[in-house]
Parts: sequence; structure tokens; C-alpha cells
Amino acid sequence: MATDKRRPTNAVTYRLSVNVPDRIRLLLDDRRLKEQDFAQVDVAAVWQKATESANDAAIEQLSVDSAIRLAYDAGHLAALALLAVHGLKPSSGQGHHEMAFHAAGALGGDALGDLVAESEEIRGLRKGSMYDPTIAGESERKLALEWIERTLPLIRTALVKADSALDQMLNKL
Repeated sequence: MATDKRRPTNAVTYRLSVNVPDRIRLLLDDRRLKEQDFAQVDVAAVWQKATESANDAAIEQLSVDSAIRLAYDAGHLAALALLAVHGLKPSSGQGHHEMAFHAAGALGGDALGDLVAESEEIRGLRKGSMYDPTIAGESERKLALEWIERTLPLIRTALVKADSALDQMLNKL
């Protein structure tokens, strides 16, 4: 087996804990989530992509549709980072974005209790911006940006709770 030259041999690796919330166990049993080892640097890299997407979404010169898609992507990437720090990833296929938000909500505790409902609203805006001939407006852009401004700090807190060493590695929004 070839070694990954990007990672030091003493790199922190995240694996699924024995104690997982019941919702996570059900998603694993239904094969909606799967276990995968992730390195600490991978979690930081996905988080960086999330914050870059969030920052890009706030660029006023972007079209409304682009801003909405970037805000959604930022939330999705942040959810993936939270799954990764717990040694999880969504299975591919129909609904894998939704599963990422469900699992992140379960892993993030009460602070992320509304993540699924809020992400569905933003996902609806994203879908409309991609497939609906009606152009979204500034109020939809504002809604997406407000969502990401609330959500990313909460997910960052959950990431740091899972591994306090991440506090120094993760960009802040």
C-alpha cells in the first residue's frame, strides 16, 4: 500500500466512536451514512472550502443565483466537515446532501437542532435558482447569507468540541 506523502505519519485520524447518537446508528444501518477514516488536515481543508464559499457568497457583485448556490455549498461543506471529524460520510446517491445535514444536526446537538429544516429552505432556494425560470431576488440572497452567518459558527463550535486542536486550524467566518 502506498503511503500518502501529504500527511505526516503521526497525523490525527478520526474514526467513528463506539458511542453515537441513535439517529446516526439508524442512518448507518440504513446505509445512508458510512464509516470512513479522515485525517485532521482533511477536516480543516473541507472547512476552508466551506468558509471560502461563504465569503464568496457575500460578494455583492455576484448574481443572486450564484450567491444562493455558494451559501448552500458552504453549509453543505461545513456539514461534511462535521461528519468527517466523527469518521462519517454520506453514502452516494439520492438524498446524500440531505443525509449530510441530518447527520450534522444529530452530531451537533441542540445548537444544530434546526439545521435540517433551515437547510431544506436554502436547498429549495438553490434548486429554484438552478431550475426555475423565475429569478430569485435580493430577499432570497439575504435569507441565504443570514443562514450561513448563523450556521457556520455553530458547526465550527461542534467541530472544536469534537477536537479542541481544530480551534487553531479552522478559519473563522
